[in-house]
Amino acid sequence: MKNYILKSVSSPVLERFPTLRKRLAATSEPLPVCLGADLEKAGVCVAAQVGLGTPISLGLLSREETSALVATLVQKGHRVAVGVEACGFGWRWQEQLRQTAATVYTFAPEPLTGRRKTNRRDAAALALLTSDRFVHDNKRAGRVVREPSPLEQQRRFLTRHRSHLVALRGKLEAHGRGLLLDFGRLDYPDCWWGKKMWPRLVAQLQASGEEWLLAELTRQRRLTCELHQEIRTMDTRLAALSDELLPDVLPGGLGELTALMLFVEVMNWNRFSNRKQAGSYIGCCPTEHSTGPGQRLGAIDRQGNRRLRSALTETVWRLTRWEKDWRGFAKWGALLQDKNVGGVRRKKAVIACVRLLFIDLWRLHTGRATLAELGFHGRNRKAPEEAAEAIAA
Repeated sequence: MKNYILKSVSSPVLERFPTLRKRLAATSEPLPVCLGADLEKAGVCVAAQVGLGTPISLGLLSREETSALVATLVQKGHRVAVGVEACGFGWRWQEQLRQTAATVYTFAPEPLTGRRKTNRRDAAALALLTSDRFVHDNKRAGRVVREPSPLEQQRRFLTRHRSHLVALRGKLEAHGRGLLLDFGRLDYPDCWWGKKMWPRLVAQLQASGEEWLLAELTRQRRLTCELHQEIRTMDTRLAALSDELLPDVLPGGLGELTALMLFVEVMNWNRFSNRKQAGSYIGCCPTEHSTGPGQRLGAIDRQGNRRLRSALTETVWRLTRWEKDWRGFAKWGALLQDKNVGGVRRKKAVIACVRLLFIDLWRLHTGRATLAELGFHGRNRKAPEEAAEAIAA
């Protein structure tokens, strides 16, 4: 029987991969080494491509072992690049790899290996993508993600966390409504847990003798009110952040919370160098399947930031009331206002307005245009008289 001897982890990490050492020793000149790192909770599945050779699998390594391998290759004079797929493990490990003087690319998730997917195949595909960018300088290989700074992550967390709390509050509220319906209570008030409606519901349940149902709803209301209070606290924190980040004048119909969410999700409006890049970021570009002289366009690709796409869709409908002179409505406004227009045409018009609105906001925040040039009247978000008029309306 063949005996297998496990190598000590404390041994030099490069000594564990004889195939990699053999390829590196094939020439005395420093070689470009491209690593594909498929990051998992248990570790990193690594594949290495030396020069223009085929990727070789290095198996599953820990994060520390992978960093040590990269540092060893850099110390030996090789040009090292690492390709990582953006996932739910943050951005700290990429920064640790950059401290070893390696080039790191973070690619957007996409199907890399067709229908047959394994960690080793993904790591090899990442190594090929990295080589295409690092060795051949192909800027279109993969989609490189902009990594946020810790401060940008903290700001983005606030708006995302608030939206999660609102969704969770809605689930608890719906749970209470379902409990009422399950016991045949069809006359429950809207927002049953609110300060005004809760006493009315308590009186109804006490009059009908449904003490058990009242006790269960009381527990549900306690959780819902705690979430509501946390949302109010988040609103206070976001208001302070709005005063720090947002300009005093915003387009009418663009609420302060929506404007702040757009700002923290984009992180830096100067990241886009032209209008096509800005329009593609929110995933409102059409899919295309064209060949020869024929061109076939389909639905939007939805490859961008879905939070921005949803928020801008709501904003477009608010603009139809507050900013009727916006230049986007000059072409598609009639389709949005005409109730006889079919749903498909109206949806296409809304998506076109969403894409143009984001491009106009990019122009506005980068100083390429003013509110008046884009057809916005604007509103001062700090003016109390305008706020009073908006509330009264």
